Amino acid sequence: MNRREINQAIAGLLMAGAMAASSHAQAQATMKVGITPAGQPASGLNPQTKAPEGFAVETMQAIAADAGLTVEFQPMPFGELQHSLLDKKIDAIAGSFGITPERQQVVDFTRPYGRYQDRLLVKASDTGAYKSVADLKGMKIAASRGSSYVKPLEDAGADLSPSASIPESIAKLEAGSVDGVVENELQLNYFLRTSGKTGFRLVEGYQPILIGHLAFAVRKGDADLLMKLDGSLAKLQADGTVAAIKKKWNLD
Repeated sequence: MNRREINQAIAGLLMAGAMAASSHAQAQATMKVGITPAGQPASGLNPQTKAPEGFAVETMQAIAADAGLTVEFQPMPFGELQHSLLDKKIDAIAGSFGITPERQQVVDFTRPYGRYQDRLLVKASDTGAYKSVADLKGMKIAASRGSSYVKPLEDAGADLSPSASIPESIAKLEAGSVDGVVENELQLNYFLRTSGKTGFRLVEGYQPILIGHLAFAVRKGDADLLMKLDGSLAKLQADGTVAAIKKKWNLD
């Protein structure tokens, strides 16, 4: 083999290596993000198009665009989000996933992008003055599996009816199989505003179990992805992009 052939062979190897590296980088740039299918206004699937929607979804899309990532949303029940992240089926969680001390032990959170708290929903015919979770002792209460409200409800003596989604919880209340629903206030307000259903009331004066902050979650120790998400989120909060997305979804 002469010098020219050797140089051509070396060039071919370098090109093949560059193409492999580029292919690997592209594969790494696709981020699988878990969302819930019926968790609007944070995240969900549009009833008509089945496309992902919500202010957390749009915020994540804006972050990905800024960070040079491709997003692949994977809908699943709320209770499966954390397990799927830890099992490496997804790379991040978007939606009504709040920061709690328990979750901080197993996942890493970005800076907050929203606020949340629980509310109590009952039938309009129920005139009870429920002041706190302690007043729910002995009552049949629906709440989403994996939510931050499950253990406090159980500790208070409520008869818990776990649900896969907030619409399922509300369907139980409508059917009379539970006495009340304790769920995320953002989602309860969205359901009442968009469903056209009547006959419910959000209990005024009820003290929430938890007032917390929403954030995107990644696996513990995934520092590179966390840095990318955090950096782009900070930028989009500063330039008003996140505020504009929230306004679109009728959120402060």
